[in-house]
Amino acid sequence: LDRNLAEAHAVKARILSEGGRHEDASAEIEVALRLDPESYEVNRAAAYLRFRQKRLHESILHFEKALALMETDVSSANMLMTCYLAVGDGEAAHRAAQITLDRAQKTLAQDPSNGAAMGFCCYALALLGQAESAKGWMSRALLIDPDNTNMRYNFACTLATFLKDVDGAIELLDPLFERISIGLLNHAKADPDLDSVRNDPRFKTMVANAEARLAAADGGAV
Repeated sequence: LDRNLAEAHAVKARILSEGGRHEDASAEIEVALRLDPESYEVNRAAAYLRFRQKRLHESILHFEKALALMETDVSSANMLMTCYLAVGDGEAAHRAAQITLDRAQKTLAQDPSNGAAMGFCCYALALLGQAESAKGWMSRALLIDPDNTNMRYNFACTLATFLKDVDGAIELLDPLFERISIGLLNHAKADPDLDSVRNDPRFKTMVANAEARLAAADGGAV
């Protein structure tokens, strides 16, 4: 209805990206950025799109912008850890980890059972070298909210990236992939945090089964 609404183009870009239509999503996000380059929602959408396209330096720029625009945004700080590690900037990754930890702890002070915040804390602690604290957070969180998709995904990334526990990561991902959305599946395919498990036959089977399930569901809907 309003072609000049930047956030609407950003939402459309996100939907297209989650479906794997990255070129169409790019066209929408370019319109959104032209209309409102200072929009939090637009920069977040642009950051995730570039991440899934493996254009990490561009993704970093937009995640940093989103982080500056919204002081309660923990997810962007968490994504910046992954991006900076992938491009080899350890100092920036540590800075992002501290921001993630600070913001996640503020969230947990208000909502102690927030699974997403627990997942962010765990990843940040592991990056900062506090492996035992990260494991403790993980154990407590899985008791409190064992079915939280985003939390389990972040824990799997923590195990795969920092704790070198491929079996543990696979164990966490297995039930998640049985119900994974197309958006998160495409995200997982591009996520450098999962590079250490990507060639594991169990992971390949999980991806193939998820793709088959989603294709069947899409065909059934048609």
